[in-house]
Amino acid sequence: MTQVSKHPVSVYVEKRIYKIFIDSIKNTRTDKQVISLLNDLLSKTEKIMLSKRIAIAVLLEHGDYTYREISKMLRVSLGTVEKIKGILLIQGEGYRRIIHKVALNKELNNLLGEMIEVIKPLPSKGANWSRWYKQRRTCYDFCINVSKH
Repeated sequence: MTQVSKHPVSVYVEKRIYKIFIDSIKNTRTDKQVISLLNDLLSKTEKIMLSKRIAIAVLLEHGDYTYREISKMLRVSLGTVEKIKGILLIQGEGYRRIIHKVALNKELNNLLGEMIEVIKPLPSKGANWSRWYKQRRTCYDFCINVSKH
């Protein structure tokens, strides 16, 4: 878990460094620059954590998955799924903008469809295979339909 110093900076300094941080992100123009900046700023764990949060938001917005299914697929806690759902309900503009852009990008949309195919676990012994197949098919159809808009 990332740690914050117990010796906080003044509010003025915090606002200034946050502005520098935001400007740094805004000034990245290419994929290569974004990747380089994220590699410099974030540890491997932090990148995975942020990626999982976006994936949770995508799966929640899709609407066909329970918290428990998302938790098992992405290996996150139910609390994390609930936290992202709360953000989506209360504000979530940033998440929705990203989800919308992913949906409009055919290449990313195909990648999302493939990801869901890979991460959707097989049903447990004695489970309803028909329901499992229908969920996978619905998800695939969703990805195809979104990419057409």
